[in-house]
Amino acid sequence: MARSKLGSKRQLPNGKWLARCSGGYRADGSRRTTAHVLETEHEADLWIIAKSVELNRRPDVEAGITVGDLWEAYRIVRLPQLARTTQDSYGQVMRGVVLPSLGDRDATTLSHADIQRMLDGQRRSMAQKARTTLSSVLTWAVRTGMICENVMRRADFTMPIDPAGTDFDVDPFAAIEGARDVWDAVTVIRCFGMIRGLPLEPVWLCCVGAGLRVEEAMALRPVDVRRVKVAGTPVTQLAIHAATTRVEERKATKTRRSMRIVTMLEPFGERYAELVSACAGRDAPVCELSASRQNKAWRSYFDEPPEYHKRMSEGRKVRGRLHGLPYVPLSRMRATHATLMQEAGVLDSLNAAMHGHSERVSRDHYLRALDVDAAMLTSGLLRDSME
Repeated sequence: MARSKLGSKRQLPNGKWLARCSGGYRADGSRRTTAHVLETEHEADLWIIAKSVELNRRPDVEAGITVGDLWEAYRIVRLPQLARTTQDSYGQVMRGVVLPSLGDRDATTLSHADIQRMLDGQRRSMAQKARTTLSSVLTWAVRTGMICENVMRRADFTMPIDPAGTDFDVDPFAAIEGARDVWDAVTVIRCFGMIRGLPLEPVWLCCVGAGLRVEEAMALRPVDVRRVKVAGTPVTQLAIHAATTRVEERKATKTRRSMRIVTMLEPFGERYAELVSACAGRDAPVCELSASRQNKAWRSYFDEPPEYHKRMSEGRKVRGRLHGLPYVPLSRMRATHATLMQEAGVLDSLNAAMHGHSERVSRDHYLRALDVDAAMLTSGLLRDSME
């Protein structure tokens, strides 16, 4: 790695490296300086990068910093601030895809063609993850002053098409429509009757009826739910402020804008209120199933139904209850909710706000009122599908 302008380093008599970095000011006006002893010169370079970010400097780094160096700085400084599932995913993608292809490339001269060649060698799903992960690292590097721009922000990339077996030669229309991975209103209403009583019913109701992320729905308690009347019409509202994942029992929502109040569509809101009223206490989870088991449990609902007998366990009885419906991951029910809202004519900006996305929209006046109106409008669409 080229000599850094972020700090200084020198080799000690014992072969180790002393790294120094200055940046920012103390309360008394003196310059903050810190030093650290590391085993190798490369580790000293990476420490200087990470420490300069910590000290809130925005240096003009000379050419020579590689994608691998940026990732190491990101891994040390930024990655620990993310959810553990995101940490695992980013680490796997960078080690398995990005670094073998681009790790030694100068990040300041990275081109669209370089990134496209990396994506071309992957399956579509992995290429999409690689694009997202690398862009996150580059965006952070720009924000901290390590590079001047994220080249991925000003270019579109072509995602590879997976090889044969996708049914495009048999029925391309069905293949493309199936790739959307969302249910229409008729399928949603069919599921509403079939899923009744299943352990994941509360989560499904929140995802398809309120656009929640699965981890947000898993974290809901009776204290987070209220049934109120708006203009004489009963509605169920959810206070979203926490999430539960397979590796973290309870944590903050994904982003600051994810903390919100959402009005559920009907008939999902009424049914969810029934489930909440049956809970043991105000702080007990509405869904009692462990977050680590939800993926396997959801998939089992679509299996071939077993042959029932008197001694069959309750766990086996739930298998195949949704057999006959097109399988989509439970996480895609959030996208199904967004699609239903669009079909009902809800504004995209309002739709994004209800889902906790980061679009800048007014929240002080019109969103709180229109949230209920949007839910009622879409509930009408679902009622028409029931007739």
